[in-house]
Amino acid sequence: GRFMKIWKNRKLRYSLIGLLAAIGLLAGLFFTDAPGWKSRLEGNSVLARASRDLSQYEISATFDPSRKTLACRQKVEYRNRSGQNLTRLYFHLYPNAYRYEEKPVFEERDRMRAYPNGFSPGSLDMDTIWINGKETDFVIGGDSENLLMLIPERSLKPGEALSIEMHYLVRMPNCFGRFGYGDHTYKAANWYPIACVHDENGWNLDRYYAIGDPFYSDTANYEVTIKVPSDYVLAATGDCKKEDGKSGNTVWKFHAPAVRDFAWIASKDFQTASRRVGSATVTSYYYTEETGERALDYAASAMKFYNQSFGKYPYRHFSVVEADFFIGGMEYPNLIMMDHNLYAPGETDSLELVTAHETAHQWWYGLVGNNEVRDAWMDEGLTEYSTVLYYGNRYGANQEKRVYHSTMGEGKYSYLPYYIKSAEVDETIHRPAYEFSDGTLYDLLVYGKGAMMFHDLQRKMGRETFLQVLQEYCREYQFRNAGKEDMVRTFHRVTGKNWEGDFNKWLYDEKHE
Repeated sequence: GRFMKIWKNRKLRYSLIGLLAAIGLLAGLFFTDAPGWKSRLEGNSVLARASRDLSQYEISATFDPSRKTLACRQKVEYRNRSGQNLTRLYFHLYPNAYRYEEKPVFEERDRMRAYPNGFSPGSLDMDTIWINGKETDFVIGGDSENLLMLIPERSLKPGEALSIEMHYLVRMPNCFGRFGYGDHTYKAANWYPIACVHDENGWNLDRYYAIGDPFYSDTANYEVTIKVPSDYVLAATGDCKKEDGKSGNTVWKFHAPAVRDFAWIASKDFQTASRRVGSATVTSYYYTEETGERALDYAASAMKFYNQSFGKYPYRHFSVVEADFFIGGMEYPNLIMMDHNLYAPGETDSLELVTAHETAHQWWYGLVGNNEVRDAWMDEGLTEYSTVLYYGNRYGANQEKRVYHSTMGEGKYSYLPYYIKSAEVDETIHRPAYEFSDGTLYDLLVYGKGAMMFHDLQRKMGRETFLQVLQEYCREYQFRNAGKEDMVRTFHRVTGKNWEGDFNKWLYDEKHE
C-alpha cells in the first residue's frame, strides 16, 4: 500500500518523504495480568490461561443513529512479541475501505445489492493519538487510507510494551455488506483500528479485497463500552452487562477475553430466543418472527455436535444475528451475521446450511486462526467439510452423502466446468484470495475442492482418526494462528503418517506449477 498523508499533532499535514519504505507490523499484541481479568475468569481455566499473555483493547464508543456515527476512544496495550526490534507499528483502518466509490470492496455484480440506495461512503477519521501518554504524529496510508502507521520515539525491543491511545470518529455507510446499516440493523464489523499481524513473513498489510474474507488478526482481550439510545438492542462479541444511562441512553459493557476481533450489531427490532448448549448460551437475534427460533435450533444443534467432535467451545455466549446483509453469512468471534433473505419462507434449507457453516467457523477461524487472505482453504475448506459432517450427525449417512455430492464439497466443485469452459483454468487452492478471477471461482475451489480434500483425508484414515486429528489441531493451535505446515504436522503427529503429498495433490494444480 502507498502511504499518503502524515498528520502532525495539530493535524497539520507535512510531506511523506522517506516513509514509503514501511512494511511490517507486529500483531502479537500482548497484555499481562490486566486488573479484574483473573477474578472474572475463575471457573473458566481455558480462557483464564489463554487471556494471560494477550494484548488489551479498551474501546469506548458513543453511537448516534441519527448521524450514523460512532465517536470512539480506544486504548491498546501493545507488547512486542516478534523477536525483532520494531521501528514502526501498523493498524488496519477497515472503515476507510468503504470511503471511495472508485475503490470498491464489492465485485461489480454485487454493487447494486450492497448499495440498494446508491453508493454511500463509510470512514474512520483519526483525530489524535498518544503513545505512552505523549501526543504523537501518525501516518495514514494504504490503498484507501486503510492503514495507520505509528513511529515510536525509539524502537520497541522484543518483550517491551507501550500504551497507545486514539480518538476517532467512524461513519457508517448505508450498505448491506459487513459494515454499515440498512432498514433494521446497524452492523459494526471491522469498525475500529486493529493491529496488523507480524508473522514469519513480516508485516501483513493487506487491503480490503472484494474476494473472500480479507482479514487476519491475533487474539486479544477486549473491554468495550457502547452508549446507545435505550430503544436499541445490541448483539455482540463477549459477555454483556447493561447499565441505564442518562437522557434516554443505555450503556452496554462487553467483556471479551481471548478473541481475535470484536463485532456488534444494533437494532430496534430485535426479538431474541436462547438455548443452553454445554456451558454456553446460544441466542438468536431476529426480526423475521417466523424463522428466528429455527435459526436458534440450527445453531444450537451445530454447536452441540462441534463441541463433541472438535473440542469444547470455551466462551459463555454465541449469537446468531439476522441483519441487513446480502452475502449469506459472516463469522466473527462469538457472533455470526446472517443474511436476512435466509429468514424468508421457503429458505429454511439454506438457513440451516449457512448457520451450520458459520457456527463451525467458531472453531476454524475463531479458535484456530489463519491468514484468511493467503490460506483461506484452511478455515473455509475445513468449515465446509465440518458442515457436511453436521448433516451426517443430525440426519444420517444418506443425507450426509446427498449434501456432499449435491450442494457442498463435490457438489459445489462439479459446477466448475459449467462456470469456466476452459480446460486451462488453474485449480490451485492454496493461493491468495486476490489471485482468483472472481468470487465464484474462489467459492468453487476454496470451499468446494477444499472440502473434497478433507473428505479424501477422512476417507483414507477413517472418521474416528480424522476427528482425533481435528481435536488435536484445535487443542494445539487454539487462540493462535496456524499455517499449512502446522496442519500437515498435526495430521502426521496423530496418525504417524506423512500426509503432505495428499495435501499437495489437492492444494496445487500440477498443470500450472
